[in-house]
Amino acid sequence: MTTMYNTSHNSQCSRRHLIMNPHNIRLVALDMDGTLLHEDKRISRRTLQTVQKLADAGIRVVPATGRGLDGLRGTILQVSPICHAICSNGAAIQDPASGAVLEETPIPIPEAIRLLEYYRDRPLFFYLHTSQGPVRPEGWKESGLAARFPYLRFDTSTVPDLIQWLGGTKASLWKIGVFPHSDQAFQEMLREGSPLPSMKLMRTGECNIEINSVHASKGNALKSLCARLDIPMSSVLAIGDNQNDIEMLRFAGVSVAMGNAKEDVKSAARFVTGSNEADGAAEFLERYFWG
Repeated sequence: MTTMYNTSHNSQCSRRHLIMNPHNIRLVALDMDGTLLHEDKRISRRTLQTVQKLADAGIRVVPATGRGLDGLRGTILQVSPICHAICSNGAAIQDPASGAVLEETPIPIPEAIRLLEYYRDRPLFFYLHTSQGPVRPEGWKESGLAARFPYLRFDTSTVPDLIQWLGGTKASLWKIGVFPHSDQAFQEMLREGSPLPSMKLMRTGECNIEINSVHASKGNALKSLCARLDIPMSSVLAIGDNQNDIEMLRFAGVSVAMGNAKEDVKSAARFVTGSNEADGAAEFLERYFWG
């Protein structure tokens, strides 16, 4: 179930965006990993300048990502203003300035506990996105995953046991992330799919899987945000590269898949641009808006 909240916004974000453009695009939704970011998880100067130019023109820039809000700092949040962020694959819409939750679609805690118990004896490393921030069990550094995924920030959120922590928390659970320790475990989990009908399982990278409520998606969050802002979906441009972007691409008036995307993502989009390593998102935006 999706929960909506009433929140106030700063003056920068609450002002009416009246500047139009030849294509009548009023909002641009941008995936991060595999789209705006290079493989080293950095954002290029060219991409930042291009996105800033959109924001300066009065077009709303909305990150739409599997990351939590903390994972956006140092990348897209260098652009100003960014008034909304779709996080954790659409499970939360937040105000980046305050962290306030505007809307959430959490995983029921009892269901999450059942899922973790189901996978308890498998070679899988789980972490959580919650309304209190990211949470992971002990052993993250020892597993070697900290070195492979330095953008996952768990500095102050280590707990002895995730199931025990979930049993005592009052936080909302937005996403369960999974890093299998072997390709066999990875492929087996993908092949089986979600063991519970209340949750969906998605491959969001070459070696990671993410689990959300069946009601949470970037597409649903984008539609809800646009309804709040009175922006028709025909005035939305979306860019993405992965399975969790497909619904968002199908909903947007203008949809763009990255050159590094898999074929099912490309088939959901109207346009295909260059790869993330070649700043394909910036290239498309520059040509689309400024020729």
